[in-house]
Amino acid sequence: MNPSCTDVVMDYERGVVLCAETGEIIEENNIVEGPDWRAFNYDEWQKRAHGGAISQTVHDVGLTTDIGVRDLSSTLISHREYMKMLRLRYLNKKVRVNKQDRKLVEALSNLNHVCAVLNLPEHVKETAAVIMKKIFYVLQPRRDDLQTLSIISVVLAARRHGIPVRVKHVVQNFNISEDRYWKLLSEVHMKVDIAEFKSFNDPRAFLSSIISNLRVSQKVHVLSSRVIEMLKKYGLTEGKDPAGIAAAAVYISAIVLDEKKTQKEVAKAANVTEVTIRNRYRDLMDKVEITIYV
Repeated sequence: MNPSCTDVVMDYERGVVLCAETGEIIEENNIVEGPDWRAFNYDEWQKRAHGGAISQTVHDVGLTTDIGVRDLSSTLISHREYMKMLRLRYLNKKVRVNKQDRKLVEALSNLNHVCAVLNLPEHVKETAAVIMKKIFYVLQPRRDDLQTLSIISVVLAARRHGIPVRVKHVVQNFNISEDRYWKLLSEVHMKVDIAEFKSFNDPRAFLSSIISNLRVSQKVHVLSSRVIEMLKKYGLTEGKDPAGIAAAAVYISAIVLDEKKTQKEVAKAANVTEVTIRNRYRDLMDKVEITIYV
């Protein structure tokens, strides 16, 4: 080997170390710690990867065996061998889920459906699946409550990641009893250790959608954010619907900045009732002093 060689590179395809300047092989027969296949695009990688991704959204975390069956026209196996592989694949799928995990599989399926309808990102779905499994193994719920518990898990996960999700809106979309939702949520908080996932929606998270729907200026957004920040500082947002607080803050800010909107318009933009805006408006006017400099 040339001792003056300073540019040493590794050829992972052939498992050799060589000098980039002269092309001299320095080491060979190295073990390449990588896959024994090549892929030139994402679709090929998906097909040729040996193992699936680890995911909490399936009951066995993705650690499973899948018996693939190829078409007879693309292989040399006999029809008997082909039918044998089909039977093995059927039996493998049958024993993959034991009797104790069947309800969990159904619950996770409901959870995936809820996340798909709400268009939530993958990391929220993974967190929701972790919460669902914690709830499931402690409560051992009835089959009738699986969808409600799935929604509870999704709402908790979305709030944990700072994504605004309104319970009332989600419950109505999936035709779930709101009373049953709150009863099960109370039971979850009392019996299941989910302290690490507890979080609350910041009213400021709802401002962007309200401002966009009303088509007012960003000055209204800035002032509304300052009003909500003051309310949070003095603990005046506790126990109140964050969407209602955000709507009332936008309503007041629009009036102050001479971009007036009616309560009906703001209520429609925030998907709350006019009564909610009036109640939050009174709270704000009673507890917050706004000084306008002309």
